[in-house]
Amino acid sequence: MYRRGVTCFSCHDAHGTGNYAELRKPVNTICLDCHTAGGLNGPRAATLEEHTHHKAGSAGSDCVACHMPAIQPEIPGVTVHAHTFNFIGPGMTDKYKIPNPCNLCHTDKSVQWAKEALGKWPEFSAWRAN
Repeated sequence: MYRRGVTCFSCHDAHGTGNYAELRKPVNTICLDCHTAGGLNGPRAATLEEHTHHKAGSAGSDCVACHMPAIQPEIPGVTVHAHTFNFIGPGMTDKYKIPNPCNLCHTDKSVQWAKEALGKWPEFSAWRAN
């Protein structure tokens, strides 16, 4: 996103806010300011629910749940979110041993389950699951 002009301060306020992680706005509001359903910047689905395959307002429909998963513990009680903005597929868990967003929420399921579940999403590229 940095190559597209998005910087730390596009989302975060160094002087502090009442929002989580000193965000300028609630997280989905920041993302959906540019990434509207069916918009040029995606997602390429008519609704957020079609894009996430989760109910609106659920943890699975939060943009950061999939595009900025909490993957790295920094200090006790604080976990840093990935800032690649790319989806970390379950295949990357197998290959690089990094957590994927599916299994971060669905802790009772296996990586193989996540691959198979994503494979059933008709609009989902197979390379993202592997």
